[in-house]
Amino acid sequence: MVENRSNRLYGPVVALSLAFGMCGWWCFSFLELVQYPLLVALVLLIGIPHGANDFLLFRRLQGLRLSRKQVFRFFVFYLAAVFGYLVGWLLIPESALVMFLIISAYHFGQSNWYYLNLPRWVAALVYLVWGAFVLGGALLWHWEDSRKVVAQLVGHAPTWSSVVVDNVQWALLAANMLLVFSLRFTHRITNQQMYRETVSLGVLSFLLLHTPLLVGFTVYFTLWHSLGSLLNQIIFFRSQWPSFTLLTYYRQAIPYTLLAISGLPGLFLFQSLLFSNASLVSSFFMLMACVTLPHIILIEESFK
Repeated sequence: MVENRSNRLYGPVVALSLAFGMCGWWCFSFLELVQYPLLVALVLLIGIPHGANDFLLFRRLQGLRLSRKQVFRFFVFYLAAVFGYLVGWLLIPESALVMFLIISAYHFGQSNWYYLNLPRWVAALVYLVWGAFVLGGALLWHWEDSRKVVAQLVGHAPTWSSVVVDNVQWALLAANMLLVFSLRFTHRITNQQMYRETVSLGVLSFLLLHTPLLVGFTVYFTLWHSLGSLLNQIIFFRSQWPSFTLLTYYRQAIPYTLLAISGLPGLFLFQSLLFSNASLVSSFFMLMACVTLPHIILIEESFK
């Protein structure tokens, strides 16, 4: 799938991110007050729907007229990936969390650097470095809050000093700045792309540093990642179905969105059996982990 993001989307997303960052800078407590309604609204409207049409993506990749066997194999694959990951979380929760962070970093980096033409292993390294910066900005700059979520996910969490986690995140930012300049020096990107990537790193740093953990991550996940992906999927589907619209997308996504939401209480009960300090927030992240693996596999296929 060749992505074709609208430049008109970039400006409003940057402006909204700066607005959230300024709000957090001036009135951090207000964002803490509204973070849960904000999380629910943005994730339901944009976050979950962007991955809810994976079957349509599979259908577009495999051919419009799927046999019953192909449909059956798709849902078996999807359910096996989801429940297999849950079993992994039951047996080796720490490894399951690390795997989730790695594949999420790769996925986030791939969605940002979709236009690069690099050897496969070099591209994977670039994706991971960029995705680690985004995840680190949310987790490491607010380690005391994210540490509680990690403990709820795996039963315990390491105790690191703020000096250590801050330095790691600043090092990730520096590594990405060096990466951008290196890509420009080797003529992999244009001057305009270099300026845009530099601005993105600055705006995301400001957002993630000055907003609460859930606010910063939610704004990035929904507005920077999911919204662009959602619109790109519509463009992708429209190449095969000319009448495909945003309304069609959401209508198709409703059953899978409701299915994902209905699974959240079950995941909460599952997590409660594993760890006594489970919460709906940690169950939400576990839900993301379970559906991320099959989603990333399909997205990877669409880039070929």
